[in-house]
Amino acid sequence: MIDLTVRLRVYWTSPDRPDDDKLSNHRGKKIPRNGTGFIYRVYKPVSDEPCPCDKCNGEITKKFWRFRVRTAAHVVYNTEEAKSTRVDLFYDDDSCKSDGRMVTVTGLEVVRIDHDRDVCHMQCVTHDEALGERIESLRTRLDSVIRKRVDLDLSSLDFLPPCDEGRFPTLIVSHPHGQPKKITLGQGRERGYPRVDYNTPTCPGSSGAPVLVFYRDTRNRRLNILNSPVHSGSSSSTSTQHQDKVNIHTRFLQSLRGRESKQEQRNYGYVGWGVLNSGTFCDF
Repeated sequence: MIDLTVRLRVYWTSPDRPDDDKLSNHRGKKIPRNGTGFIYRVYKPVSDEPCPCDKCNGEITKKFWRFRVRTAAHVVYNTEEAKSTRVDLFYDDDSCKSDGRMVTVTGLEVVRIDHDRDVCHMQCVTHDEALGERIESLRTRLDSVIRKRVDLDLSSLDFLPPCDEGRFPTLIVSHPHGQPKKITLGQGRERGYPRVDYNTPTCPGSSGAPVLVFYRDTRNRRLNILNSPVHSGSSSSTSTQHQDKVNIHTRFLQSLRGRESKQEQRNYGYVGWGVLNSGTFCDF
């Protein structure tokens, strides 16, 4: 799941945003902003169909992969903004840019959006065979875990917040302030489907990130992944966004041992579309 999290750099704000939109003052302007997304679906490669990317202009050229990135609707509002969005994959540390590990593609179109839930699905295309095969493999492995409802034995991860009555551990992978990938931990609770509230620390640039939610099973010994809401925003009266970054964000889960974070944020996100079976949500 960590490798499927991507950084979004949006370089255009659509004039179609409404007057009450948070970015209404930026309408029609090229003011860059950052967000986070998650590759939630990868399609099998095709080589005998017209390619929808701008370079191919609808011609049948060579094999390509379609994949969809899920993010917040307030990050990418429509197709106009999607076409001005750069999607950075595998931006894990500062050296990724210089050594070629980070790969960038351009957004193509918005294929599904729900402004009430603040969820957007943006389609992308790549001709890079190594990239296509890699993300296809990553997504297949994650789908296998979700569909088989595999129990995750996390008893050794003593830094996870406890499961109290009505509360559960949450984990967010994001690109705060457009920085390399970070992981934060916190606690969440259901606010009424499809909303989930949590105190997991975030910063500007984290919007659209996947929120990993864990629930204990009936034996109370394991934790199961239930759903993955999209991080939408914060209703905090106080914010940890300007506190010491060492306390807020960490790239490795192991480094959380022995550290404390002032988790005063009251954040929220919304579950995407689709129910796989009772108790397990999945995006289609």
